[in-house]
Amino acid sequence: MKLLKIFLIIALLLTVVTSVSAFVGFFSGNKYMEFSENEKFHYVAGLIDMTIASTQVYHEEKYLKIKGTMENMTLGQIFKIFNKYLEENPEELHNGASYLFMLAINEIIYQE
Repeated sequence: MKLLKIFLIIALLLTVVTSVSAFVGFFSGNKYMEFSENEKFHYVAGLIDMTIASTQVYHEEKYLKIKGTMENMTLGQIFKIFNKYLEENPEELHNGASYLFMLAINEIIYQE
């Protein structure tokens, strides 16, 4: 019984720690900026996949807007858009890179 209590306490603590670290995301904008160009390029490819999949599942209207805007863009273009956003918004770099990517994408899909 004591072992079970210890296990449950550890599981609870891990859940809390994981939830707090997930708030920032896996990497912050600051950490992303430390990557090599090759690492950044591959990370952005993953961010694109994450954005498309999550919006398709959770926000169909936004998914269609993103798809319509990005479908003719190359990975290189999206990479440049994201890096430009980070360079122009250094005060945001403490936030998660995935969150910042969504802000950058929002700027291009909602521009008039």
